[in-house]
Amino acid sequence: MGRPRVRKETTHSLVQRLNGRSTIDVYEAAKAIWERDDAATFWSVIHTLRRGERPMNRAAAAYALHLMHGNGAVPALEKSVGDKKEHPKVRGQAAESLAHNHRRKSHRILLQNLDDPSKDVRFWCAYSLSEMSDVDALIPLRKLAENDHRIVKGFWSVSKEAKASIRKIREQMRFKRGRHNHCIFCSGTRKKYV
Repeated sequence: MGRPRVRKETTHSLVQRLNGRSTIDVYEAAKAIWERDDAATFWSVIHTLRRGERPMNRAAAAYALHLMHGNGAVPALEKSVGDKKEHPKVRGQAAESLAHNHRRKSHRILLQNLDDPSKDVRFWCAYSLSEMSDVDALIPLRKLAENDHRIVKGFWSVSKEAKASIRKIREQMRFKRGRHNHCIFCSGTRKKYV
């Protein structure tokens, strides 16, 4: 007899849940999608990031892309971060996702958005640049650490995140003396992006 078999959710139903109305359900679908990293789902997630009905859906799509593999993931995330018309929560989530899945151009886009009007965008750009160990971010991060005391809901102030980012980048600098001034991901044997 044994236990009943649990049916795997179809790609179509996961994408429908990603575009749903319940925050919990939307993010559970996003998690299931990136765990699968299924090529059949990939372009549907990109479509939701670009044209999802609600900011919550677009932010969940950005979250799902943080570990998905596909040629369009990183450019779509970069575009969302740089889109000043997009909701700040979506832009912040896209910036956070770039910490784990990025290319050299991503560094520049994150650096450009460290002075964004949205505290969420500034916060997550600082976080991602620290994860990338981007030495070029140290000067703008110092400005944020000194002046930006706005608190991001559910976290802490932008200045506190900037200080933590500076510490992390300095630690990585000591660790990887002699390497280029960008992230570990962008150096070494991994595929180099233009």
